[in-house]
Parts: sequence; C-alpha cells; structure tokens
Amino acid sequence: MLIDAAMDGQGIALARTALASWDLLNGRLARPFPQALPLSNLYWIVCPITMAAVPKIATFRNWLLAQATEDARYLRPTH
Repeated sequence: MLIDAAMDGQGIALARTALASWDLLNGRLARPFPQALPLSNLYWIVCPITMAAVPKIATFRNWLLAQATEDARYLRPTH
C-alpha cells in the first residue's frame, strides 16, 4: 500500500528495492536520491536437499538469480 500511495502522489516511500523494482524499471517511481541502505535480511532459495539437483529446481534457481542480477544492474544508482 505504501508503494501504491507513492505512485498516487501521496508522498515518498521507504521501500525495499526488490519490492519497488518493477515500478522503478517502468518509470512509475523514481529514486529521489541515490543512497541505498544495506539490509541484513536476505532472501533465501530453499528446498529439500534431495531436490536441489532436480533439473526443474536448478533451472528455476538459475533463472531467479539471473533476474535478480539483471534487476540489480538496472537499479544500481548512477551517482
């Protein structure tokens, strides 16, 4: 709701880049300044260890990591 409020002109939002990335990439939101705060909370890809090498799991993991890398490249502050 916070991101939607910012898009509706209700002010600015302090949000995780991962949650606002689609709107940032598509020009619906803009970063008002280049600073970003590093967070200690990370996302983890988890599955049973016996399933980690299953091709569809590996394919999904590789795709997800590639998407995150691409988003990070586009969203990196230019300053």
